[in-house]
Amino acid sequence: MKGFYRLLNFEFAKWLAFIAAVCAVAIFAPPIMLYRQLKHYSEYAVNERFEEVYASSGSVLLFLILFALVCAFFLITVYADYWGSKSVYTYLTLPVRREALYFSKAAALVIGLLLLLTAQLIGIRLGYSLYESKVAGYGDGQFVMRNGYFLAMVRSEFFRLLLPLSFSRMLSSLGLLLVTATGLYYGALCERSRKYSGFVVVAAAAWLGIRVLGYRLNEMSHYGEPTGLYMSTVLLFALSGYFVWHGLRLVRRGAIA
Repeated sequence: MKGFYRLLNFEFAKWLAFIAAVCAVAIFAPPIMLYRQLKHYSEYAVNERFEEVYASSGSVLLFLILFALVCAFFLITVYADYWGSKSVYTYLTLPVRREALYFSKAAALVIGLLLLLTAQLIGIRLGYSLYESKVAGYGDGQFVMRNGYFLAMVRSEFFRLLLPLSFSRMLSSLGLLLVTATGLYYGALCERSRKYSGFVVVAAAAWLGIRVLGYRLNEMSHYGEPTGLYMSTVLLFALSGYFVWHGLRLVRRGAIA
């Protein structure tokens, strides 16, 4: 455990400046983008709901870009061990279990994604405060909806993806997060160990993840509890477990060197 803790500190030190910048963008950029969208709004015009203004401002696209940047930065940290001094050989000779090496890198990615998610939710709340203050200027505040933020979280599929409101969706979002983190790392390990057959499983996980995302972002067009959501979540967790199991096997055998 001590070896894992030290390796995690070392790995996350590489992330600190980058993830701080990404989180700062995720917190402060959406309110700025919303302000530009709201400055032409008035009490005499038809005003969109907050979640619609948020989407039309480009904040959803911004989150996807930041998410992709975090994943790309993780791959850079993995491949950086093979450049220059080739520190991967040093890692494999450290007096710690090789599982600690695997989980320290995977945990750094998961922590980075969770920090991005938290920053995005903070940015959403700040954006709603800006939207609310704009509406409060209409007719002495008589158009302010006191539970508007909660209703926006309920109505928006994107918001419910980030902050699920039911147990089945919580499991689904967690499964998407884990399969993304473990699948990305597993793909890099397969490439380094030249186990290219593993890309078939990664592609299957990507296909399933895209299908689940497509459903989660269009739930308003479906009715009732999705019968296949639990099954897809089980598959996501099973694929994550496989990625961890086989990835650990590759690291233990030193096949990644």
